Amino acid sequence: MISFCCPSRGRPELAKRLVDTATETQKYDTEFLFYLNDDDETLEQYRDLLDEKHYTIGPNQSTCFSWNLMCEKASNDILMLMGDDVQVQTQDWDHLIAAEFSRYEDKILMVVPADGRPKNSSRLGSEVKIWNDTPLPAAHFAVHKNWTNTLGWLAPVSFWHWHVDSYTQKVARKLDRCLYLPTVTFKVKKILTDNAGKQIRKNLNIANRDEYVWKKIRDRYVSADVNALSSFIESFQ
Repeated sequence: MISFCCPSRGRPELAKRLVDTATETQKYDTEFLFYLNDDDETLEQYRDLLDEKHYTIGPNQSTCFSWNLMCEKASNDILMLMGDDVQVQTQDWDHLIAAEFSRYEDKILMVVPADGRPKNSSRLGSEVKIWNDTPLPAAHFAVHKNWTNTLGWLAPVSFWHWHVDSYTQKVARKLDRCLYLPTVTFKVKKILTDNAGKQIRKNLNIANRDEYVWKKIRDRYVSADVNALSSFIESFQ
């Protein structure tokens, strides 16, 4: 049904919590695909807490690369770009997400669960709807393999870590296929003090690099991806 693609570093307890909260509330069987770093000081704790089938170990690398590698390993049709800081709160969340994809024969859709951000997120309303105006907090989202097979990625490979959700949302909104799903809640509390977070924010100037890349590619490549997905959608009409 659904595969979680999730790089994780230095947070074994959070990875285990993600698995536990998802499995406690799922209707079907979720596939968990964690990418772990071979230089992570907490690697043995991951091995103790997670089933071996849930993780792949490899070199420290960009988050987008890891998301894409786990996407390619996924055996389920619906793929979720995830962070290890998520707690799944809604009963039968997987059934609710999958039901939205079933409404489209082509399965081209971006599903954005509610995660409590921003603080005034109540302005988004409680109605399931295709979103075209207000930007959505879409750090974690689901797409179908028809999407990733058409574009060749789950996360745009130009980025290291940031702007993946903004890019994907921009494409989905131009297609009128960006679905806000407040009936599914993922609780998220960003952790700003751990070594994993510091690596993403400070090492290699990642934030500034991805901002630069975003400004350079968004118009040219968003249009190309919209056209590719539009052609796929038209093939079903």
